[in-house]
Amino acid sequence: MRSIEVTPPLGGVFWLEQAMEADQGAACPPLAGNVRTDVCIVGGGYTGLWTAIELKRLAPDLSVTLIEADGCGFGASGRNGGWATSWFDELDRLIERFGLADGLALADRSSASVQHIGEFTASEGIECDFRAKGSLWVATSHAQESAIQQVAATCRDHGRSNLVTNIDNEEARRITGSPVARSGLLITDGAAVQPALLARGLRRAALRAGVKIHEGTPMLALERTAPVRVRTSAGTIEADQVVLATNVWSARIRELRRSVFIVAAQMILTEPLGDRLGDADWSDGLLFGDARMFVHFAQVTRDRRIAFGRGGGAISAAGRVIPKHTIDPSTVSTVVEDFRKWFPAFSDVGITHAWGGGRSIALLDISHLSGRLETTVMSTTDWASRATASGPAT
Repeated sequence: MRSIEVTPPLGGVFWLEQAMEADQGAACPPLAGNVRTDVCIVGGGYTGLWTAIELKRLAPDLSVTLIEADGCGFGASGRNGGWATSWFDELDRLIERFGLADGLALADRSSASVQHIGEFTASEGIECDFRAKGSLWVATSHAQESAIQQVAATCRDHGRSNLVTNIDNEEARRITGSPVARSGLLITDGAAVQPALLARGLRRAALRAGVKIHEGTPMLALERTAPVRVRTSAGTIEADQVVLATNVWSARIRELRRSVFIVAAQMILTEPLGDRLGDADWSDGLLFGDARMFVHFAQVTRDRRIAFGRGGGAISAAGRVIPKHTIDPSTVSTVVEDFRKWFPAFSDVGITHAWGGGRSIALLDISHLSGRLETTVMSTTDWASRATASGPAT
């Protein structure tokens, strides 16, 4: 048996490599000159693109301009674990914060958003490996067992028992082939996706809807005048409304600086495993992770690789985005060792890719996900716990 390399190749993002190879879409050149628009969206990840698409659906005559500092989907939206999941694992917090009716409504809406991804991508012809098989959360410690049991009890107490199934350790190990599980909870409304394929597909859908997109166009300044002015390196956008969908870069906005912090997650990808996976229950899209605060997460890709990652990488001070958010050899080595523990049967397989990405996390609670900074400026911050199932910020 050959041993897995402790330091696999760093920096190559498999999801983005695959997505860009498949994407022959139109170019979206940087903004040059001055533009007037009804709505300016800053950020070309999931939140910005979904918002643009939804605005055009609701008001087809609305002019919507989206700017992106790099390329659409090149940030967290194209680098995450490909988990589209609801908020039912946080239902108790939602009810505590918003009350019973609104807490349940938020959880139900988040579940519907996962289904909406499947419906929308099918109708738009977006091939993003969407597989609605649910998510299996396993406990690897006594504390995690208690947390999982609480999630199941809360869902059942509030009429959502159809969404959760308790799994004992023997069944969890049979499903996943992993020895780490003490017990588990199957939440049935989750789905696996190839995240970068989804992001690039949303870009194409936004363009078809009439959204004007300028990539390679970072916002340099936000002037809170009437209309609002968004300054870039080669032009200015005047807009009646501005949506800031900038994830980690939200920490540069003065009102948000003390509400979020930036932490990285790191991922690795195995070589194709082919028949070695056998007919394991989780090999066709069932998501697999644990109940830690900074979770481990995994899925089997369409070409039968294991994509495995962990939150809790480099944390930066003062809202700064640092190189270790995207390339962090020491954390990658830890993720490799964790992979060995989770899947000892595959300790000899090669690792072809390793990458990371920063994400913004709200310091207080879910109420900081979105809000208005001014009557004409809206912000969205922490979607970190739900890497893919982010909806339109309308």
